[in-house]
Amino acid sequence: MSPAEHSVKNSGDATSGAQLDSANQLLNHLNPEELGRLAPQLEKVPLNFKQVLWEPGDRVEWAYFVETGVVSLITVVDGSDTVETGTIGNEGMVGLGGFLGNDRAQEQAICQIAGSARRIGIEELREERRQGKQLSDLLLRYTSAMMKMFAQTAACNRLHPVEERMSRWLLMTLDRVGTTNFPLTQEFLATMLGVRRPTVNIAGATLQKAGLIRYSRGKITVLDRAGLESASCECYAQIRAEFELALGNGSQGSAGG
Repeated sequence: MSPAEHSVKNSGDATSGAQLDSANQLLNHLNPEELGRLAPQLEKVPLNFKQVLWEPGDRVEWAYFVETGVVSLITVVDGSDTVETGTIGNEGMVGLGGFLGNDRAQEQAICQIAGSARRIGIEELREERRQGKQLSDLLLRYTSAMMKMFAQTAACNRLHPVEERMSRWLLMTLDRVGTTNFPLTQEFLATMLGVRRPTVNIAGATLQKAGLIRYSRGKITVLDRAGLESASCECYAQIRAEFELALGNGSQGSAGG
């Protein structure tokens, strides 16, 4: 268990089926009987800013159904360079690899915007898979959408200008936080995009000059969503559509992990 997991181990509360009211879209797609059966195993825990859920190679013992906030999956290259490969909000779950049977994390999972989640033990989640319950079927569809997101993100990072990639990333985050402004440092955004901070400064200035965003004191405000969608590459729409299909009815989330 990672230090971050130790820090939240005793901070949550198990919830009965009658009381469970989750903002997570995956959980909300379960029928009442299924959700009621799972509720006692779903512990509510905080997600703190920059909290690391695990590092590459750590044993994955929990899966997190994000309710509020945003978690990023970060791939570390050559021991120091990093790039984000997944963004998870209330449409998704962190810990999909564990659900599929991989005991060790392949990437860093870090909270980029504070919030909360419902967590469940990986062994309990695997039992759902073995028994073929409704949650298992939903997570297998979610896995397909995740694979599309990873492939699309890799292509986007390789082929598209940083202004388009930044627009895509901001839109994906906007979908998850449900508000037009959210905390974000240029240093953190540079890590997410896998570029140097001066490159982020230039890209942000371009979007700000176009009247699409405003950046001030570690906070981003989206002023023109339609304009930001026009400035983004096609990857945003493709990833969003894939997750809407996985969730079955036009979800607002656009990517997850």
